[in-house]
Amino acid sequence: MFPNDTVVHENVSPETVKDGALELRQDLLGRDYKGKGSKGIAKKTSALVKKLQSALGRFLEPGEQVLYIARVQRHASGTIQYTMGWYIYYASAAVIVLTNRRLLHLRVKNNNQWDKGVRTCSWSEIESAEVKGWPSRALKLRFRNGTRYQYWRIARADALNIKKILPLLSKAYEGTPHKSNSLVSLCPDCKHELAPGISQCPGCGLSFKTKKTMYWLSLVPSAAYVYTRNWFLALADLIGQSYAYVLLVIALFTFISLALGGKQPSGKPVSIDDGIRILVVGLIVFALDVIITIHHNNYFIEDFIPTDKKAKPAESIKTFATGGTIG
Repeated sequence: MFPNDTVVHENVSPETVKDGALELRQDLLGRDYKGKGSKGIAKKTSALVKKLQSALGRFLEPGEQVLYIARVQRHASGTIQYTMGWYIYYASAAVIVLTNRRLLHLRVKNNNQWDKGVRTCSWSEIESAEVKGWPSRALKLRFRNGTRYQYWRIARADALNIKKILPLLSKAYEGTPHKSNSLVSLCPDCKHELAPGISQCPGCGLSFKTKKTMYWLSLVPSAAYVYTRNWFLALADLIGQSYAYVLLVIALFTFISLALGGKQPSGKPVSIDDGIRILVVGLIVFALDVIITIHHNNYFIEDFIPTDKKAKPAESIKTFATGGTIG
């Protein structure tokens, strides 16, 4: 365990303050990595705590102390980052909370409002944790079950503070029992562990967006992104996929005109080559759009997006019996 009176900065005594039900290590949240008081860091961490106070109060356990809190970007593959462009900074926004017991990950909107997504893991589950990179800094985690996860785009001041705290946490939990888990998603309503791929919480019946529904919606311009509440991408998809459908319709009418012996405005017969070219381009644009749409929305849905609907108790139990697990 990580003792509550652990000294992190030399010549700086541990200082725990109460903020409602929260216990905050102010000697860490308000100082830089050298232990010097920093108004900038204190202001930033205080704003995050205030913005996320209700979520933190819900998920932190009695006696659990907040050591540090920082805005980051959650793990995203290179393909996701490349195809999503600048929007990835909105789509992957998260806040990580280092406590004396675990790492807490809260999915947030661009204004740092909690977006009802939460993951967590005990420090005993982490084999190694290190901050690397320059100028873009990342927190790289390796879990005892062999999986990896990375948080990126970490501000310099936050990266240095996190780098200072991590070795002490690793040492405190060295050799402690573990379950061989990585980051576990929790139900935003009842805090029950969520197994990957389930559509309902086995604890309270809260429903989540599903890939099956998203796959069908990916065939309709912008529908899949509306389903996952990504409005800018929905607009872009509306333009892209609509263009593909326009090309396919033009190709269809070209073939119909060819079958009926139609002619071009110039008087020449309609060419089958024109129809084939338009058809091929339309199919390529359509296929690329659908593939990218599915890839993007898999990323969103795998992070458990609640629908705010709850199944009846009997339905929830049935879902659990056919595949849900309690972690």
